[in-house]
Amino acid sequence: MDEKEFKSILKTGETTTVEFKRGKEGAKDDTYETICSFLNRFGGDLYLGVEDNGAVSGVPHGSVHNFITNIINMFGDPNIISPTVHLSPESFEYDGKYVIRIHVPASSEPHTYKRAYYDRIGSSDIRVKSTSAITSLFMRKLDIHTEEKVYPNITDGDLRLDLFPRIRIWVATRHKDHPWEKMTDKEIIRSAGLYSVDPETKQWGYNLAAVLLLGKDEIIKRICPAYRTDALFRKVNVDRYDDRLVVETNLIESYDILIKFALKHLLDKFHLEDNKSFSLCGAIVREMIAV
Repeated sequence: MDEKEFKSILKTGETTTVEFKRGKEGAKDDTYETICSFLNRFGGDLYLGVEDNGAVSGVPHGSVHNFITNIINMFGDPNIISPTVHLSPESFEYDGKYVIRIHVPASSEPHTYKRAYYDRIGSSDIRVKSTSAITSLFMRKLDIHTEEKVYPNITDGDLRLDLFPRIRIWVATRHKDHPWEKMTDKEIIRSAGLYSVDPETKQWGYNLAAVLLLGKDEIIKRICPAYRTDALFRKVNVDRYDDRLVVETNLIESYDILIKFALKHLLDKFHLEDNKSFSLCGAIVREMIAV
């Protein structure tokens, strides 16, 4: 956390996407209620160790690691948060005191904390009880995250068109004489349904699927800030994880990155099929990542 940025946040105070919590005793119920409301609204940042008025009181230095571990475990428990989420709290020092920052992305799904829905209204966390309000929450999520949503202002310059040679090689390897081999980039995009028309405005443009598959990192973060793939490897530390990889680039490159991560941790035992050696691990990993 940049000190200048943090000073600006303290000066501005709590907002729809910023919340301060005391941190002497760690995260309490109201902390998790705020995080749940962030997930259900626009996302946000919660600072543990800061008073409501912006004064930094800090968290006990010797408890920082335990506090962070408890937060991670709580959000991995389906009985506490449903659906579960993986967060990456970080600690930093400010004016001789320690603060824990919990960045919460906006989620594509509605979440509950201890079976209750929470929403962020202004700088307050509101428990959602009525059927109509809960329905509205679900509808809002469905409206924001659909791969067919059209973005007329997205241009070719926002996409990684340099990935098309790799796409053609993949297609040629799996399907001999596939028509994409002779198509232009634009023709492939239309054939794959990545360029479509908005049924309401009748405007043509690249849709969310195109952004996630081919978008540059900066455009993906702007259009879909909650998008990421969180890969966890659990073997020894099954309550948390032994290794973790967070991927936030387009799906084409994410596939290669995740394949390498999985292969790093899996044994590739010798396997013979039709008198030919065969990488059984590679086949399993490809199926796992593709799903």
